[in-house]
Amino acid sequence: MLVALAALLALSVVFELLPKVRAPWGMSIDFVAVPILIAFFVFGFKEALALSAGLWVLLCIMGFGSFIGGTMKVMATLPMFAIPAILAHLMKRREVIFSLWFTAIAFPLALLVRCAVAVVLNYYWAIPLFFGEPIEVLIEKFFFGSIWGFIWFVSAMNITQGVVDYLIGLAVSSRIVKLKILE
Repeated sequence: MLVALAALLALSVVFELLPKVRAPWGMSIDFVAVPILIAFFVFGFKEALALSAGLWVLLCIMGFGSFIGGTMKVMATLPMFAIPAILAHLMKRREVIFSLWFTAIAFPLALLVRCAVAVVLNYYWAIPLFFGEPIEVLIEKFFFGSIWGFIWFVSAMNITQGVVDYLIGLAVSSRIVKLKILE
């Protein structure tokens, strides 16, 4: 398992170094967190959390935006596996994580929590620190003075990235588990 986790961490670094996919609206979509979700689906919460910590260290060293970007990537990814882990734990059945009904509940809830975390961290910490200006000034500059515009923008970006992370991670993991590749 340790070798598989190391390989997944290395894959995250490769995804960080590769050119990002550009959405028509200008957003960069990456696959950096997909291996974290694969670690969760295949191995479990603790392994995904350990991989997240390793990814955070590596992103802080070499990623875009270094400490701020690395922290935000990990904090936005955490709900994508923590929420399904909590729900599976409450049901006392880890194997439900691949079921359609579980995904229909856990996935939107994880996206909702991801958006809330991202909005709060961006508002109070990441954006003011990154740009070196008070958030009120930045909301006036970039969002026409609308807090709702800010919330919508941050949420839309995080929903898009969360869909990529979760659904690709789930699809790859279900295949890995079926084929018993990483056991």
